[in-house]
Amino acid sequence: MLTALVPCLNEEECLPALEAELFPALEALKTPYEVLLVDDGSTDGTPALLDALAARRPAARVLRHEGNRGIGASLKTGLAAAKGDWLVFLDADLTFHPSLIAALLEERARTGADCVSGSPVLGGMGAVPFGRRLPSLALNAFYRGLFDTRLTSYTPMFRLYRTSDLRALTLGTSGFEVSVEVLVGLLRAGKKVVEVPAPLTVRAAGASKLRRWRELRAHAVLVGRLLLS
Repeated sequence: MLTALVPCLNEEECLPALEAELFPALEALKTPYEVLLVDDGSTDGTPALLDALAARRPAARVLRHEGNRGIGASLKTGLAAAKGDWLVFLDADLTFHPSLIAALLEERARTGADCVSGSPVLGGMGAVPFGRRLPSLALNAFYRGLFDTRLTSYTPMFRLYRTSDLRALTLGTSGFEVSVEVLVGLLRAGKKVVEVPAPLTVRAAGASKLRRWRELRAHAVLVGRLLLS
């Protein structure tokens, strides 16, 4: 079974498109699946919309945080509830399109990898403003120099994971930087990680939850911890 894990924080404007795009993409895979939607303390209409979606879609379940705890906490909450042998993590804003899940699964079958990561460096970021692209490219180049130069993208969370491998990790972060912590943890555990091209787009609705300076500070703390561990 495949688990699709989607964190949601104030995504009422994106949820109709998410439902319209995600479920057909999963149905096309011809494999059993479940969708875990983690409401990370939303204060808009997201909770009601998620409940309605789950009522329409038997494969969907809603998990809730009482307050906003971060994307890393959403990963942990979803991981604890996941029934799938494999887990794909994607954003509710569709900046990585659900149709790309098929490419992750195909590459895993072809290579026998433990983790397949979607890389916007390989797939392109043409629609993303330069002011957002530049910090991302610089940060990923920095992580490549520190850990494994064969990988192009450390910060995106759009990846296919073996669920048991994720559960074996001890994760200390709760924000967006968890993507790096997970990848470095898998590499240090000797897991085979490969990449596929994954175009990164911009969200069509709603507001981004990423705050550049807050995230840079969080990455600085993470780098110190990783280098000392």
